[in-house]
Amino acid sequence: MKDYPFVVRILMVIGLFLVASLALKIIIPVVTGLIGLIFKIAILLLIAIWLVNWLTKKRQRRY
Repeated sequence: MKDYPFVVRILMVIGLFLVASLALKIIIPVVTGLIGLIFKIAILLLIAIWLVNWLTKKRQRRY
């Protein structure tokens, strides 16, 4: 491994932080959007399943 001067190592760390922050600014909104979409679809699907089950449930009907 090369021995870089102290100033260059500090600049490399700063560059790494800048690249990491840029990546997080791109990745986090995409992931949270996908999670929100999955929850919205899952909640609607669960409500639909519950409603169909509730409407088609066999009940003891007394006449």
